[in-house]
Amino acid sequence: MGLVETEAVVLHTHKLAEADKIAVCMTESAGLIRGVAHGARRLKSRFGAALEPFTLVNLTFFEKEARELVTIKSAEIIKSYFDAARDVEGLAALEYLAELVREFAPPHQPDPKLFRMLRACVDALAKEPENSRALLSYCELWVLKLAGFLPDYRVCAGCGKPLGGAQGGDVHVGPEGVLRCRICRQAGQAISAEAYRLLSAIRVSGPCVWSRSYFAVSARDQQTVSEMAQRLVRRVLEREPKSGKLVQAERPTDGPAGLGRA
Repeated sequence: MGLVETEAVVLHTHKLAEADKIAVCMTESAGLIRGVAHGARRLKSRFGAALEPFTLVNLTFFEKEARELVTIKSAEIIKSYFDAARDVEGLAALEYLAELVREFAPPHQPDPKLFRMLRACVDALAKEPENSRALLSYCELWVLKLAGFLPDYRVCAGCGKPLGGAQGGDVHVGPEGVLRCRICRQAGQAISAEAYRLLSAIRVSGPCVWSRSYFAVSARDQQTVSEMAQRLVRRVLEREPKSGKLVQAERPTDGPAGLGRA
């Protein structure tokens, strides 16, 4: 407890009283925090534009034991993503990513891996907004993995045998989103070897590399992977993410893959 200085990505802000602002940030060393920035809405605020959503900042805040809200003392811009947020589709993607992190990151628990994933994905969305469909699936899978909700796709959920050498038709995905071998398959459908390799590559590829692999497979395989990620998110949250509706036009949940909705 006490004074903390760390890098952070601003996820969301809202007004407080006449001149203050509450900022929700994912920090590198303190995890997800909610902080009060006194005077942040004044015209000549010392914070300037540093507490705008989707800004990477050096954040200094004061934390008291047993208090959820911290007091933000200063914020200095490292990198801003204002240009990406001006685009309607880019803004929708960024807001969805921010919601995923807010939902899955426990408050005040350091998670450097989640912070690095968030920073890499925001960078990727800013550089390649046309790849937002792939990048959001990447984000979903990684958030689920880091939160402990992503099934181990390297082994069959039934018998535990490795699936690494699977060929087309050997791997089946069930309604619960786990993978099984041909012998252990239950209700569900077979997925192609390309879709399986794409799922497996999530562990070793960065967002930009993975998004290129995503668009290198068929539309059906893209849909299979995206629907599996969305289904798992809905299952864990027990609802559709609020900002998910903003990106559904680019990411249909029904179609040739035939997985349907959970």
